[in-house]
Amino acid sequence: MRLSLHYILARTIQDMRRNLFPDVATIGVITISVLIFSAFSLIAFNLAAFLKIWEEKIEVIVYLQRKTPAREVETLLNNIRQMGGIESVKYISSSDAMAFMEARLGGQKNLLEGIQPTVLPPSLEVQLRKEYRNAIKIGEVVSQLKQFSQIEEIQYGQEWVEMFSSLVHILRITQWFLGGLLLVAMAFIISNTLQLTISSRQEEIEIMQLVGASPSFVRIPFYVEGMIQGFLGAGLALLILFVLQRIVLLYLPLSMKDWFTKIPILFLPLNTLLGIIAGGMVLGFLGSFMASMRFLKYRE
Repeated sequence: MRLSLHYILARTIQDMRRNLFPDVATIGVITISVLIFSAFSLIAFNLAAFLKIWEEKIEVIVYLQRKTPAREVETLLNNIRQMGGIESVKYISSSDAMAFMEARLGGQKNLLEGIQPTVLPPSLEVQLRKEYRNAIKIGEVVSQLKQFSQIEEIQYGQEWVEMFSSLVHILRITQWFLGGLLLVAMAFIISNTLQLTISSRQEEIEIMQLVGASPSFVRIPFYVEGMIQGFLGAGLALLILFVLQRIVLLYLPLSMKDWFTKIPILFLPLNTLLGIIAGGMVLGFLGSFMASMRFLKYRE
């Protein structure tokens, strides 16, 4: 007996119609499982994108000792410019810092009356190269800067960068750990559902085996059925996730909408979507493979 695409599809559709309720239940469980995994993936993806945007805007502010001589400042500037990862360095004197504060206060600059510019320490605005704008590289640059005796303090939002980096890392670990558990559960559920399908066709399978049907002739339609279940479940999960994201964005408070105009909430990229759907199909195949192997082994 030869297999044809028409025969495989016809038999698969026939089997799914015969076992409509178990198939729908299996697709539903796959949908819920993939939805949970995809939701974690979406959160981790957006936090990583937010962290990347934030890191690209990070600059290192270096505060100098107030009594640092001008010649030492010039030498310090040259030394910092020669460091790896430095894009530019700008010197801000105490007078410049005072002028900046007055400009920011606008009509309330009278609050600074009587305050001498020397109260504010001179500082350096250090811009890093793009490839150095991440938690690890920034830490390396800061460690080098701390070796200069003229530097009193360094600020770059270290706590926030490290906190977000840790949060993204934890979400990634949770995503794959939870995903692994869900994938095992999905394969088990698909396997048991298809076991019912195979059992319901026990007599037909025995007749095919008696007339010389090869194991592949018997099994392949079940493989296709499992892959279809995985495809439909994963596709439906991604559709639900997209709709939920649109609903959440639609009903966000106005204050949060204004904030998110600067930091957009992204949906999963195309390669991730295709990977999730392909993963669902692979799991469907594995579940049907286990089911058919158990049945045929039992029958033998």
